[in-house]
Formats: sequence, C-alpha cells, structure tokens
Amino acid sequence: MNPTARFLTALSQTLAAMTLYAVGHPVRAAARERSLAALQEILAACGSLRFSFLQGEVIVGTRVLHELRGWDWGVKLANAGVQRLEIDAVPAPTHTDMDVLLEALQERLTSPNGREHPPIAVRGLRAGPLAVLANDDGTGDEYSAVADLLDALAIDTLDAELDTVRWIHEEVANTRHVPMAEVETVIHSLASAMHRDREVVLPLLELKTADQYTTTHACNVAMLAMGLAEHLGIVSADVRAIGTAALLHDIGKVSISAELLTKVGPLTPDERAEIEQHPVEGARILTARGRGNDLSAVVAYEHHIWENGRGGYPLFTYPRRCHFASRLVHVCDLYDALSTQRPYRDAWPREQTLAMLQARAGVEVDAELVRAFLSLSTRAAEARIVLSAREAADTSLLAAETA
Repeated sequence: MNPTARFLTALSQTLAAMTLYAVGHPVRAAARERSLAALQEILAACGSLRFSFLQGEVIVGTRVLHELRGWDWGVKLANAGVQRLEIDAVPAPTHTDMDVLLEALQERLTSPNGREHPPIAVRGLRAGPLAVLANDDGTGDEYSAVADLLDALAIDTLDAELDTVRWIHEEVANTRHVPMAEVETVIHSLASAMHRDREVVLPLLELKTADQYTTTHACNVAMLAMGLAEHLGIVSADVRAIGTAALLHDIGKVSISAELLTKVGPLTPDERAEIEQHPVEGARILTARGRGNDLSAVVAYEHHIWENGRGGYPLFTYPRRCHFASRLVHVCDLYDALSTQRPYRDAWPREQTLAMLQARAGVEVDAELVRAFLSLSTRAAEARIVLSAREAADTSLLAAETA
C-alpha cells in the first residue's frame, strides 16, 4: 500500500477505534500514533496534502487515488460535511494537533444528519466542505475549485493508469503474483476514458523515452482491444475480459532485462530467442493463478501466432486457428507496435500502419478483424497523449504503487 493510502487507512482505523474504546485506552492511543506516523511520512515525502472526498472517489490534489476507489470512509466523511481535508507540511502537525483534528472529525461523524458544523481549523490542519478550498495565494474560488475536482474524476492523461500498469509489471517480476484488483481498476479507468465525451475516443499514450514502452503499450493495446470488441457488438462483460487479457498480453516480458527490451540495433539469435519466450512465460505466470485467468493465459500465449499458422511464435506442432480474443488482440498489438516510437525505429504514420494491416490481412492477422479495425478507425477519434520523460518516470505516491 502506498503512503497516501496508508495514512488515510490509518486515519479511518483511528476513527473506528475512537468509537469502540474510551479515552485513554491503549488501542485508541496506538491507533492515533499510527495515524500521526503515517502522516509525517507522507508529509516528508510530498509536502502539503489536499484530500477531497467526492462521488465515492478520494482525490489527492487533482488526481484520483485509485487504490481507495469506493472507500467507505470517504463516503462517510463527505456525508458528515467533510468533503475536504487540507494538511500543511509547515508547521508540522503535533500530537495535540492530531488529537484536536480526530475529535472534531469524530464529532461530525457521530452527529445527527443535517447538523451543520463550522470548518475545522487547527494550525496547519483544515477540514470541512469544499468551501474550505483556497488558491495558493490565499484567495478562494469555490466554484472553479469544485470544477477542477470534478474534472479529476475523468481521465485526462492516463498517467495514474500508466503508473499502475508499471507497478503491476514490477509486482509480477518480483513475486510472480498478478494483482488482479489493480488490473480490473485500470480496465475500468480505460473504459471510462474511452467514453467520457459520449463518443468513442481512443486516448493512446506516446513516450519521449523508450524505457517505458512496455507499460504504455499494454495500456494502448487494452484500449484498442476494448474499442474494437465494443465496435463488434460484444457484450460489456466480454469486452472487459478481452481488455484484461490485452492489458496482460505481454506480461511474460517481466522476465526479460530492460537492457534487452530497449536495445537499439539488431538482436543476436540468442537475444531473439529470449524475446520470443515471453508468450510462453506469460501464459505460465497467468496459468499459475488458477481458474478464472484462462482467457488471459491463452491470449498471452497466442498473440504473436500468425493467422495462417505458418509464422510468428511459438509455432504450433499441429497448426490450428487461434482463439478469437487472441486474434483480436493481435491486430491491436500490431497496430500499436507499428504506430508507436520504438527504441530501434520511428513510429509509422497512421495511414501507413493501416495499410500494413490490410497487406497482412489473412496472412499474419485475421482479415475480418482488420476490416472491423479499419471501420473503427474511421468512427473513433484517436487522441495521442505525449508524455514527457518526467511524467513517464513519475512513480508518484498518488498512484497505486505507486496509482
């Protein structure tokens, strides 16, 4: 759990302990100590904090904290009139400050509905409705601040999703455990981003540096796969399942060194053989999770196998047609791989990439799915979001690994 979520969780545990135990009880005192320690940790790392609790979301600054999406204590605080919590790093909160804040929050949580309370103000701690918001120069603009926060509930840059996918890859590399809750959160966010303006938009990520290609590629292929599946009229549950499989299609690359994945220049035969093991490794990782991950494992294994069964990898001993989801992800994988900057070549123009898909239809990729993809490309707007090197490398405490 990242420090931001750890502090909020400790805060909720302390508020719960205050309900269950009397003043002076050691459980209550220990919970207060954990809250203050967690707060001091994140203030030292991030500086001043601005939390908002809106529509079941926890927003830090103007970014949604996906790890606490649907957090019941955020809903409780908002319903008690505490939609905003501001904590300054200077002066640093003391035990006394924390006690005053906790008592005030507890009073609001236990008050009858409808009772109004003044905003909480304890040195550098403030809490209350959204009107507590203030600009950096000390002047408040409640309406613009509310608009900014509501905008944060929509996906603009997908940087939190990128951070989460990066964290997922690191978690799998370190533990061989696939954190499916975070995978599902990313899929939900990508689906929301795709429909935010009541029309299909494909906000695809591009990087100025090559070292984050694997994570941005995973997000892009998931977005394209869900867009294509939806365009084909597939039911929403299956669209999400295909999106999940697409997000994890290259998970086997966690076993390959970053140096090899970003190598500029031709690969040696041994290096190419190592790269071509990632479908097998990905299927092995996903299969180890047991039932419920079959589709993701199949797609991880099959997404580089050609439609005609005579190319790609791994090669079947007895050629057969790949699963429909594998064929769909293959089209999206090839499109993004060609149209995105790579360590060893520039991105292809969109028209050239679409022409290449048409040329490979029926040979490397499914011809019907290519036709559907071309149809989607004329109907859905494509928004390329270029991330700076700093944004790409941001492992912000506000994301879930992070997000």
